[in-house]
Amino acid sequence: MKRALFITLFCVAALSCLGQTRAEILRAKLLDPSDKTVFVAAHRGAWRVAPENSIESIEKAIEMGVDIVEIDVQRTIGGQLILNHNPVIFRPKGAPTLEEALLAAKGRVLLNLDKAFRYFDQVMEVAERTGTVEQIIIKNSRNAHKVIPILGSYRERVIFMPIINLNQSGAAAKIEGYVQSLDPPVFELTFSSDTNPVLQIALARLKGSKRLWYNTLWPSLCGGHDDALSEKDPAGGFGWLIDNAGAGAFQTDDPELLMDYLKTR
Repeated sequence: MKRALFITLFCVAALSCLGQTRAEILRAKLLDPSDKTVFVAAHRGAWRVAPENSIESIEKAIEMGVDIVEIDVQRTIGGQLILNHNPVIFRPKGAPTLEEALLAAKGRVLLNLDKAFRYFDQVMEVAERTGTVEQIIIKNSRNAHKVIPILGSYRERVIFMPIINLNQSGAAAKIEGYVQSLDPPVFELTFSSDTNPVLQIALARLKGSKRLWYNTLWPSLCGGHDDALSEKDPAGGFGWLIDNAGAGAFQTDDPELLMDYLKTR
């Protein structure tokens, strides 16, 4: 009887996923505070095997199995949104448009659009046209009261992630302002030293109810527990952030290294 009930429940759960895209499943998991998945975000796509911020880098990252692809959005002097890390005047040869990137990733992966909050309304026009609004994570370091009017009606559809620099004065108050007014599901925390006392204040307020995102590109963003350390000592790099800082998402230049480490835990 118990075995039959288990099989029935399993089938119901499996059927509930039918019709859902991978991106929809990832979004639901990201928004679930009880979910223990550690999300992997590939910085500028899989740039070690393809040109950064290219369609190929997005494709390669998806093939690797990452959960999120981070890409940089810029606007040309002609008003076109493209993928490029640095500001541009005209569209560089080979740089895809944001629309091309969204269509390539549609339904397949979540997208962290860096530098895109400056062009929020225009980004949302493209996202609506491509049917990818719910795949987007967008971030900014402004205070909550400046962000909320810009998000407008999209505050429930787009995943907004505040960036909190724990080295700056007022960081704890900034976190509280977000929790009280916008209640975002994900916070990116940056800190230069793992002895920063504000880190413990942030963890006491957020851990367990919010997904905590760490950027491991270089040591000043994650208290020294960056990709370079993780290449030599994954437990001291990625592992420290999971065990001591409640990491539930990483932005990394080496997604394969992180995914291999996560398989060992």
